[in-house]
Amino acid sequence: MDLVDVAFPWDPLQYPFDVPPHSFVWRAGRFEGLASSVRVDAVSAGRHPVLAIGSNASPGQLTRKFRQKRFTDPASPHGSIPVLTAVVQDLDVVYGAHVAWYGSLPATLLDSPGTSAHVFITWLTPPQLDQMNETEALGHAYQWRRIDKVRCHGETVDSALSYVTVTGACLLGGGPLGLETIHAPGSPWRRATQRQAWDHLSADMGCDLDGKTLLDRVLGSPRWREQVESHLASHRLAERHRPPEL
Repeated sequence: MDLVDVAFPWDPLQYPFDVPPHSFVWRAGRFEGLASSVRVDAVSAGRHPVLAIGSNASPGQLTRKFRQKRFTDPASPHGSIPVLTAVVQDLDVVYGAHVAWYGSLPATLLDSPGTSAHVFITWLTPPQLDQMNETEALGHAYQWRRIDKVRCHGETVDSALSYVTVTGACLLGGGPLGLETIHAPGSPWRRATQRQAWDHLSADMGCDLDGKTLLDRVLGSPRWREQVESHLASHRLAERHRPPEL
């Protein structure tokens, strides 16, 4: 199993960080690959399917979020998380309209007819789900969205949940901007790295700065963060889906 490096602070321009191109199981700070032939029912018993569309598919991010003692026993169900590749239909993964505490523009979902977005499902035990909700500031920065008929390892998962930004999708360069790391056949949107997204944001604001310089100012100055957040609030597609009753 590979050991995960969780040294902080991470470079927000590297978001969504160290996401593998394949399924894996995270286990108490380490991870190992899983074959795409593994059946869903072999890993899903007693667990909730939750989409990972950004850094929650990063072993390093999982290690940072689940470092409490109850999640560090590899022999316990709460010490492991199967993370399986999945495909969602008529949706795309784009940049959200707020700045994460550490400086990245996070991922969110956007309706996109004809698009097939390749994402992941984290299969979480109830305590893991509670912990993930806390780290996502559920009800504040994020809300739930239910996604039906997700394809996972060639099987159909009737329903999964996803975190989506309360603020919705940001408009960068005149429209939504898809994450370059997400393979999304059929998407009408441009794709971009985090660095390119910040370059677009700086140009849209008329800052006469490159994106990295703008990000550095946001991280170093509440005034600059407020200016960026204000711009994003007025240049976005609002999240229109009501959170499901759970």
